[in-house]
Amino acid sequence: MKLIASAALSLLAVLPIAAQAPVPVANEPRHHIKFENQYVRVFDVQVPPGDTTLFHVHSNDYLFVSIGDATLKAELAGSPAGDLIVKDGDCRYSKAPITHRVTNVGEHLFRNITIEVLKSPGSSAAAQANEIPGHTLVLDNDRVHVERVVIEPGKSIATHTHPRSGLGVAVSAAEIQIESAGQKPRTVQFKPGDFQWSDGPVTHSMKNTGKTRFEAVHIEWK
Repeated sequence: MKLIASAALSLLAVLPIAAQAPVPVANEPRHHIKFENQYVRVFDVQVPPGDTTLFHVHSNDYLFVSIGDATLKAELAGSPAGDLIVKDGDCRYSKAPITHRVTNVGEHLFRNITIEVLKSPGSSAAAQANEIPGHTLVLDNDRVHVERVVIEPGKSIATHTHPRSGLGVAVSAAEIQIESAGQKPRTVQFKPGDFQWSDGPVTHSMKNTGKTRFEAVHIEWK
């Protein structure tokens, strides 16, 4: 009996471990759904140091905004893992379908806000690329227009319009006063990773009333 058990263990030692079957991104345990409508689905993704996500499938085009720096190994299904270095506030876009997993080989939590582009609202409005002070172009393709917003302490961005529906993601903590026509000014205490969906168009002004630099990524749907 002991010989049979020993032989079985020896056989298991040389057999390859079955590959993990990829799961839909919504079933990957480090991806936490925080918001969804017919146009967008938003995940707060957190991978601790030394941890690895399951192989998971993105069936929709998506972006991610990195909250903090991270050193990673990224592995597409069927390919060897490669180095992936992300910096705080990085925004990257990927076309679907994609099946991959990520290992956090750094010393800090890898956190990002992953944003799936589900459907277009059908707006024909044109973006005001690089015309709004404090806004710089990050990327522009057939599905989204992405800008980075930066406001230093005590500085303002005058009244401007975002003509299309979109999602804003805060990269840094800051106190921002927002004014819209016909409404009382409101002060928002942003934390890194906070986000908000807006059905466009949106017209407002913004002032940094705090002591820290404000940085955000604004994504408009086409």
